[in-house]
Order: sequence, then C-alpha cells, then structure tokens
Amino acid sequence: MNAIASFAPVLTLSLGSLGYLVSGQLLERARVSALFALILIGAAGYLSLGLLPAQSYLEHALIITPFTRFFAVLACAGAFVSILGTASSIESEKIEMLSEYYFLMVTSLCGALVMIFAGDLLTLFIGVEIASLALYCLCGARVTVRASSESSLKYFLLGCVSSSFMLFGIALWYGVTGSLLLSELALPALAEPLGTLSFLLILIGLAFKIGLAPFHQWIPDVYQGAPTSVTTYMSCVVKVAAFAALFKISDLAFQVADDWFTGTLWVLAVVAMCVGNLAALQQRSVKRMLAYSSVAQAGYIMIGLVILDSDPTAGGVLASSVFYLTVYCAMTVGAFTVLSILGPDVDDIQELKGLVRRSPYLGVAMTLFFLGLAGLPPSLAGLFGKVYLFSGALSAEFYGLGIIAALNSALACAYYFRVPAAILFQEPLNKERVNISAWSALALAVCLAVVVGVGVVPEKLLKVCASTVDPHGVVLSSANLIPED
Repeated sequence: MNAIASFAPVLTLSLGSLGYLVSGQLLERARVSALFALILIGAAGYLSLGLLPAQSYLEHALIITPFTRFFAVLACAGAFVSILGTASSIESEKIEMLSEYYFLMVTSLCGALVMIFAGDLLTLFIGVEIASLALYCLCGARVTVRASSESSLKYFLLGCVSSSFMLFGIALWYGVTGSLLLSELALPALAEPLGTLSFLLILIGLAFKIGLAPFHQWIPDVYQGAPTSVTTYMSCVVKVAAFAALFKISDLAFQVADDWFTGTLWVLAVVAMCVGNLAALQQRSVKRMLAYSSVAQAGYIMIGLVILDSDPTAGGVLASSVFYLTVYCAMTVGAFTVLSILGPDVDDIQELKGLVRRSPYLGVAMTLFFLGLAGLPPSLAGLFGKVYLFSGALSAEFYGLGIIAALNSALACAYYFRVPAAILFQEPLNKERVNISAWSALALAVCLAVVVGVGVVPEKLLKVCASTVDPHGVVLSSANLIPED
C-alpha cells in the first residue's frame, strides 16, 4: 500500500495528463481545459501533503521525507496559482490546441515531482528530462510569434548541453561508487578526483536549471520570448524542483567535508548575486529585469547551502533558504500574473506607467511584489527572508558573504524601485481600464496573502520550513531512512 501511496502524486499527474490526449474536442474549451489541469494539480498536491506516510523512507527509487513532501506541495501550489492566474489570458496569447498546452503543463509538473522525490541519480535525471522536454515545447507555444520559437530553440540547445554535463557526472559517479542511490552519496569516494569531478558536473547541470550565473544565459531570452503564462509557471516550479534536488544531493555530500566544495558554492552564490543585479540595472524590459532578478535571488538562496556545507548542524540556515524560496515564488508568480493580465506583449516599463489609475488592484499588487523582491516593507515576507539569510551568514562567521549579499540587496533597490515609481507616480500612456477575471483576481489574492501575511507572522512559516529538515540540519541520510517491509 505504501508503494502505491509513494507514487500517487506522480501517477495522478501522468495518468490524468493522458486525458488530454484522448479527449478529442472535449478539452479544447479554455476554461474546461484549465479546470481539469487545476483538478489534477490540486489532487497531486493533496496526495503529497495528506496521504503519503508520515515517516521517512526510501522505496522504489523514491525518497519520502518531510523535506520532499514540502517541496512537492510547494511545486504543486506554484503550478496551481500560475495556471489559475493566467488561464484567462491564454486565448489573447494566440496559443492554439489548448489540450496539448495543458498536457505539457501537467507533464512538466510530473517531471518536477519526480525530481523532488527522486531516490537515485538515474531517477533524478529522468525527472529532469521529462520536465525539460515539456518546457521546451511550452516555450514555443505561440507558434506565430518568432520570439517564442526562438526562445524554445535556445532553451532546447542549452538544455541539451546542461543535460550532457549531468549525465556524464552521473556516469562518473557510478563508476566511482558502484551505486546511484542518493543515500550513498556520502561515501568517501567524493574525496577522490573522479568523485569530485562527477559532483561538479552534476552541480553544473542543476545550476543551469536553477539559473545560477554563469550558467544563466538562457534565462533572459526565454523569460522574455516565451508566453507570459509559461514564464509564470517556470519562474516557480522549475526553481523549486531544481533546488530540491540540489539540497538533497549537497546535504548528503557535505558529510565528506572538503574546503573546495564550500568555496565552489561561495563563488556561485556571489557571482549569481553580482551578475544578476548588475545586469538587471540595465533593463527596460520588465520580463528581462525579473529574469536577471531571479539569478540574483537564486544567489541569496544559495547562502543556506554554503553555511550548511561548513557546518552540517546549521539546519536553521537551510530552513531560512527554504523560507525565502517559498516567499520568492509568491512574489515572482504574482508579478508575472499581473503582466499576463495586462496583455501578452506588455513588457516595457513605459507600459506600466500609471497602472494604479487604470486598475488600483493591479497597481498595488505589482508594487507590493516588487517591494517584496527588494526586501522592503510593507512586503515584510521578503524583508524577513533576507534578514534570516544574511544574519545566518554573519552568525556562521561568513562575514564576506553576508556583506556582499547585503550590498547586492541595496543595489537591487535601484531597479526594483523603477517599477513602483512608474506605477504610482507617472501618468498612464493608456487610460483604458483593465479588466480582471475572477480567476486572476483570486490568484493575485493568494500571492498577496503570502507576501504580506507571512510578513506579519513569519515565525509560522519558518517553523514549518524548519520542520522539514532534521534537527541537525540533515535533509536526508542513510541513517534516517526507514525501509518499508
């Protein structure tokens, strides 16, 4: 029974997605097709949260722990809200064949859940490829728009390169250890040259999926060229799944202490923060600004991993990274949802001028999302997330990392403020009122509730995030895996 329960979220999405292929014209209506996708995603999230056994165990290449359950629910919630917020904009984006569109959405989420629950490196790679292949097609969903096809091709070519790095790293790891199980990644073989090389190759593959500099070249073009509805989905689900995989692999590898790994993660975090923020300063495109912002935000989230590497008992800092990833998903999904409501081609900051006069709800929401990304009140969730991370770095005596992160956060305000300033203090170029569907309004309300509400009582979410890791900061290890009878 537990084996069936372990696969239940993935089976729900994979079998449910087949309904799009056999339904014919039944699911070609926009709202019906979107509603069916929401039901499938909601069911997968409920199964991940409520029906999986509470204990931790490894079975049939899947790892079930509080950590993987939390990330599975977060990925499902992000997919649910992004589809809810952008469903009414699909037709305006000239996306045809809606059943295929939502089939790819559900399939990519299925791959993301496989990545999150993966108990060995081969299963992880299969999950990466399932999610990636579906997303390559989704990025080109606006077949009549050249930029959409171009973004799909770029994503596909660079994705193939990153997959080759990861697959080569997995092959080397198997040659060194004789096993692909994640529960055996702590073997002393990591200290050997081939073990070190294999881990670096796997890290490069995951860094590409996360969008860490210098492996971020695909992000600005794909975020700008892909349909806004797809970008909304990618900005949350892809990062959640990739970070879940990186956290699992890294935490196990940290049991073999080595200074080179701390230095590697330190450099990745700093380069991501600096490159992302400096590039975002030059952007007039809101989508490209958010794309480069996501690179910098990924650098902030990496702080927890850097500290955990140096001190495996620093579970509280890893909880801070999980906390910040959660609120970041709400902020970025909300921001892209606003752009989706405004129109498929709305991108330049000039087009956001005076938005608060055209739609007070959208104007205030967009302002709060960008203030949250900057880490400023009244969007206190983003502020507390950065305080937890930066103070954790200083407490662990990573003074350079904490100071660089704080300076980058201050630098980011220079471009984050441009959007609220245009929305609140400039005259609109177009004074036509903006119509908002009930679905989109509800999705924005959920994102606002996280961004503002979590900031009022951050301890509750932080407590939930802390409960997903072992008291000693270990996400997963051979010692705490309970095999099923």
